Amino acid sequence: MERAVTEGESWRPPARVVGLALVMLLTVAACGLALWRGWVRPQTIHTLVERSGSAGMVVYVAAVVVAELLWLPRMWSLLAGGMLFGPVVGGLLSVVADLTGGSLCFLLARGGGRQYVAGLLGRRRRAAQIVEMLAQRRGVMTLVVLRVCPLGHYTLVSYAAGLGGVRWPAFLLGTGIGLVPGAVLYPIAGDAALRPGSPVFWVSAAVVLVFLTVTVLAARRMLRD
Repeated sequence: MERAVTEGESWRPPARVVGLALVMLLTVAACGLALWRGWVRPQTIHTLVERSGSAGMVVYVAAVVVAELLWLPRMWSLLAGGMLFGPVVGGLLSVVADLTGGSLCFLLARGGGRQYVAGLLGRRRRAAQIVEMLAQRRGVMTLVVLRVCPLGHYTLVSYAAGLGGVRWPAFLLGTGIGLVPGAVLYPIAGDAALRPGSPVFWVSAAVVLVFLTVTVLAARRMLRD
């Protein structure tokens, strides 16, 4: 378990948060360069998605579920959903995919894969703290806070909820509510990334930055408490 931050101690952002921010900046920069140089055109992306129809949506949902099982950052799939399907449809599809992936992890930890999941989380930093938190406070609001604040990876929280004895209805409700902020903000930013330099792009980027800052500070407070 990680040591709590004391009042007089200077705080540094977690390495994972810093790395995630760098990855996000590099991803946005790469998309902007590809659009500016004409390597990728927004109209081409939209045409391919429209031609794929419902099959494209199914492939997207399946890809997000697999990505979460592989512990890939959820933020990528949210941004991609906005780019491919627009902020509304992309956000809805991301919620479906996240609920599906999270439920698979939860059921695995509650069922026959409990021993495997316990061993897997035993090698993860902060996992024991999150499992203990969920074991003591199994309510919906605990799941909501853990989904919104970056205390742990999305997949880790799903596994920890299963190990911590969270009930299935509470898991679904808490996860569903906690997914809403990200499912709204990131697909909008992903859609705006197709128009780099536009007012919507800069506003959405600023809102995402503020959201990340606030959630990191809230996570810091929770860890200290």
